[in-house]
Amino acid sequence: MELKDLYFAGVNFEAFMGAGIKSERDRIPKNYSRIKITDEEIEIVKNCNKKIKFLVSGEPWCTDFQLNTTVLKKFCELNSNFDMAIITKGRGEKFLKPILGIEEFKVPAIVPLDENFQIYGDIFIERPLVVKGLVYEDIKMDYLKGHYLKDTISDFIKIIR
Repeated sequence: MELKDLYFAGVNFEAFMGAGIKSERDRIPKNYSRIKITDEEIEIVKNCNKKIKFLVSGEPWCTDFQLNTTVLKKFCELNSNFDMAIITKGRGEKFLKPILGIEEFKVPAIVPLDENFQIYGDIFIERPLVVKGLVYEDIKMDYLKGHYLKDTISDFIKIIR
C-alpha cells in the first residue's frame, strides 16, 4: 500500500475519536483548552502557503495521540492548506512502518505529505523531541497535563516551514 492509499483510507479527527469510548473523547476538549499558541506561532501557521496532508497513525486510547494530534487538529483549523487523515495503529504498523523504515512503531506517527503524497519534512513520532530527551518517568505527570504541548507546537512549526 502506498502513502496515498493510506491517506485515503484514513478518516478525519472527529470520526476517529468518535470511535473511542466516552472517557477518551472527553479528554480532547481538555487537551484542546491546554494548547497555548502564541500570536507569532498563529501567524506562522496561518501564513504557510504549502499544502500539507498529514497522515496520522494512532489509537483513541493513546494519551500521546490524544495530546499531540489535538495540536495538529488546531493547526488544520488555522490553515485550510493543512488536512489530516487518521489510520489505526495496526494499519500503520502493517503498512507505514516498512515505508518509513523504522524498527519500533510508536503512535502517533504523523507523516507530512506534499500534494504528490511524498513525505515532506520531518516525521513526528509519539512525543515532542524535547520530551524524548528527558527521563519520561520524571516528567510524566506534567506531560500528561499538557505542559509540553508548546514543544509539540514547535516541532510542528519546524515541519511546516
